[in-house]
Formats: sequence, structure tokens, C-alpha cells
Amino acid sequence: MYSYSRKSALSRAKVFRTCPPPYIANDFRYKSDIQRHTAICPYCSAQAREEQKIWENLTELIQNSFADDVSFANHSDNISPGQLRYIKAEQGRWHEGYFYNPPLVLVVESFSEDVRVAQTYHDIYLAGPGDLILSEKQTDTAPLFAECWNIYRVKAAHLDMPAGKSDAEIAAIVKILAKNPLDYPGWALQPKPFTDQDVRIYFRELEAQVAEVFAEARKQEASADRK
Repeated sequence: MYSYSRKSALSRAKVFRTCPPPYIANDFRYKSDIQRHTAICPYCSAQAREEQKIWENLTELIQNSFADDVSFANHSDNISPGQLRYIKAEQGRWHEGYFYNPPLVLVVESFSEDVRVAQTYHDIYLAGPGDLILSEKQTDTAPLFAECWNIYRVKAAHLDMPAGKSDAEIAAIVKILAKNPLDYPGWALQPKPFTDQDVRIYFRELEAQVAEVFAEARKQEASADRK
């Protein structure tokens, strides 16, 4: 019988975050990128392709779960704190042999062209100290957690339509936890502290790398605009 553990949750997270989705993997234009990726990714090796298909189907299912019964807005003017939005699919990119899939983020602050966002993840099993766990009722989609330690700026134009409920109070709590990871509201579930060799530490390293890739995209575009 298959036993789910944080170790297997981390494996799924690596696939979800850094393996190319089918529309990229099957595009001949990325043949050399796919070859490089397959050479270094244990999940996309020839021996693991069948298992990879399972993860790809899971990824699609999770992403689609945020697409039902939501209100949509196409304009960056409508971006407001507390919204859940994906970074647009076209912002997915190759970096050092891995394909970084755009994450679902929670809007913390909105400016004219830039937005501060907290990265989110859907597997509560990987939530750590300082993460804010949100219920299905709070998101109006599916349970997830906001990584209050992992806040960065993206271009407003890089955000897709909103998914789920918008709650400015949640954005305010995320900012509080970013400054003090112990300052939880009374209703919040508090993840257990890290232990030695805790898998969640490695998960945070992965999430920090994802954030760096998409934050750097904003910096590169801003630099290009100034030239």
C-alpha cells in the first residue's frame, strides 16, 4: 500500500514546479532544452516517464480546481490585495535545465505597474513555520498556504485573471507574518517547527528558487524598458 509522506510530497513539488508541462515537453522547438532537462531530472528520465504522466495529470487537475466558479478581470487596474492569481502561463521559462512553471500567488500590495505577491502552494503537508494555511472556505477554491516569508515583486501585466476569493484581511495578515512568523491570528493553524533534516527546509529552498526566477523576470523587463 502506498504511504504518503513529506518526502513524496517534496518529490511532487519538484515535478510541479520545475518539470515542463506536456505542451512544452512535446514542442520540437524545445528539443535541446528537453534533452538537457531529461539528463539531470530523475523524474523525467525514460524509466520515470509513466510516473511523470501521473504527476502531469495531477498538476492539471490542481490548476483546474482554481478555474471553476470564480470571477474574472483582465485588467491590471483590478488587481487588489488578497486576490489569488496565477502568473501567466507564457511567463514560464527555462533556467539551468529546469522549466519553471508559473505559481499561484496571493497579492499583498498593488502599485501602478508592479505587484508584491506571496507565493502559495497547495499541499498543506509542506507548510512550515510562518506559512499561513487557508481553508477551502477562505480561498473559495481549495486549501493552500501562503508563504509569508516568500514575498517578491512581479509586473502587474504578468498576472493572470483572479482565481478564488479576494480578502484584503488575509493580505494584511501575510504582511504581519512576514515581519513576525509567530504573530498568527487566533483562527490560524500553526505548522509544527522544523526538525533536523526536515524535508520542508528543502521545499523552502525550492520555493525560494522559483521566486527568484520570476522576480528576476520583472527586473530584466524593467531594465529593458529603461534602455
